[in-house]
Amino acid sequence: MPTVEKAPSQIQNLLLAALPQNVFDKIEPSLKLADLKLDEILWEMDEKRKHIYFPTSAMICLLYETEEGESIEVGMTGRQGMIGVVTFIGDARMAKRALVISPGQAYVMKAKDVEQYFEEIPDFQEICMLYTQTLLAQISQNVICNRLHSIEQQLCRFLMIVSDNLQTATIHMTHNRISSILGVRRESVSAAAAQLQDNGLIKYTRGKIELLDRKGLLAATCECYGVVKDQYERILGKYISQHDS
Repeated sequence: MPTVEKAPSQIQNLLLAALPQNVFDKIEPSLKLADLKLDEILWEMDEKRKHIYFPTSAMICLLYETEEGESIEVGMTGRQGMIGVVTFIGDARMAKRALVISPGQAYVMKAKDVEQYFEEIPDFQEICMLYTQTLLAQISQNVICNRLHSIEQQLCRFLMIVSDNLQTATIHMTHNRISSILGVRRESVSAAAAQLQDNGLIKYTRGKIELLDRKGLLAATCECYGVVKDQYERILGKYISQHDS
């Protein structure tokens, strides 16, 4: 996870961008911009959390793994959120691991600094706790989605969330990777993607999916995407709306 020079322009992570300037100035010396590689594991469940991550262009997935070795996504985020909330809410076992599913960058802060700022800076504490509410809402909704909705609906939800966070209509990801994230067979993802392509909603080649009709994808997905999005906007909207162009 090599560090690189931090861009002096607009902060791309919406939570950091929402902080008052004087608050950001206080925490800014503790933030390091790092390159996150594909398949990099940021932490495992039984490890002590050493850092918290505020993605800017990376996408990170929280995965739960069964004793049989099967994994499934319980939550994910990019520029809209943060990874490592257990640093300040205790030993909550939300996921088995945090995995980078789309490479990019993230601001990284040491856990000791997070704990200090969380205690000393009310605005930082509030942003962190409000985002935690949205993450818990996402995790709860994913349980419903994984149990009740079709693979095609789940794939639409997944593509919409990734597109929102990466701010792109072109997603570089294989069907095999998506299947491991959704916890379903690769053949099921391929069949769902073929149906979406036949309907003119996406175009895919090996390792690349282009979103052709966002409105159509929104209509094809289940209500889970909208529920989670509405929760995020309801809880954090007054902070992030002016920064989410």
